[in-house]
Amino acid sequence: MMLIDVAPSELVISDELRRSGSAKQFEERLRSSIEEIGLAEPIKVAQMPSGKYLVVDGTMRVRAIAAIREDDPTVFAVVPAYLTDYARRYEIRYQTDIYQDLLPSQLATLVEHLHQTEKVKKIDIARYIGVSPATLRNYTGLWRLMQRDGLFVKVVELMDLGVFPASNPFAWQRLTAQGLRLVLQQLAGDGEAAEPWAERMILSARQGHGARYLTADVESITGALDDQYYREDSELRDVKKTLGTRRAIRNEPAKARSTRAAVQNLSRVSRDTSDPVLKMAAEAFRAYLK
Repeated sequence: MMLIDVAPSELVISDELRRSGSAKQFEERLRSSIEEIGLAEPIKVAQMPSGKYLVVDGTMRVRAIAAIREDDPTVFAVVPAYLTDYARRYEIRYQTDIYQDLLPSQLATLVEHLHQTEKVKKIDIARYIGVSPATLRNYTGLWRLMQRDGLFVKVVELMDLGVFPASNPFAWQRLTAQGLRLVLQQLAGDGEAAEPWAERMILSARQGHGARYLTADVESITGALDDQYYREDSELRDVKKTLGTRRAIRNEPAKARSTRAAVQNLSRVSRDTSDPVLKMAAEAFRAYLK
C-alpha cells in the first residue's frame, strides 16, 4: 500500500464501513493521544470515482482529527493515509477488523509466525495490516516477553485484558525475573505476593472490574529500581534512554520548541526529499512549529 497525504476536506466517511460502535471514553482518549503525539497510525483510504477518498479504516481517528481542527484549524492540514483499492474496500475493511479484534499476544504471535516461518519481511507485515513500523516493533517486544515464561506471561495476559498497556513491552522486558517480581509486589502493596496479586487482577479484569494502569505509570515504576534488577547495566540503559528522549523531543508539542531555524530546515527537507514518509514527517513537524 502506498502512503499518501489527504486533505481532511477530501475524506468521505461511509456508514457501511464504520465499526458497529465505540465507547465515548475511548474516543476521548484517542483524541487526547492524537493531540499529544500526533497520528501514530495512518488511516486507510480508497479513491472514489469522484476523486475524493473513502475512509476504509480509521473513522474514529478522522472524527478525532475533525474535533481537534475545530479548536485549531491550522493543524492536520493533511492526514497520512495508506491508499488501497476501491474495488477491494469491503475486503480490506473486514480484513482490518480481524486484526483489530485480535488480542495483543495473538497479533504478536501472528507477526512472528509470518516473519520466522513464512519469511515475510516485517516492514511488509506492517504495511499489510496497516500499522507503523514502530507499532510492529512493539509486537516483536511483546512476543519476546512471552518467551520468558513465569510472571512475564502473566504480565502479557494483563496486557490482553487491558490492565497494563501493550504499547511499551520493553519497559517490562528490561527487568530480570527478580525485578519483575519486585514491581508487581510494589503494585500489590500490603505485603501481597506477586503471583496471587496477578491472578486476582486477571480475575477482576475478566469480571469487568480490573484497574487500568497508564503507560506513564508502568514506565515510572519499572524504571525506578536498583541496577541489580535490570538485565542490562546502567550505562547501556542510559544510552537507550537518551535515544528515547530524542524521539520524545521530535514528538514534543510545537509551542515548546519553536524556532525559525528548525522551520527553515524542515521546509528544506520537505522540498528536497523524494521519500514520502520523510516528507510527511517534515511537513508534520513544520506544522507543529508554526
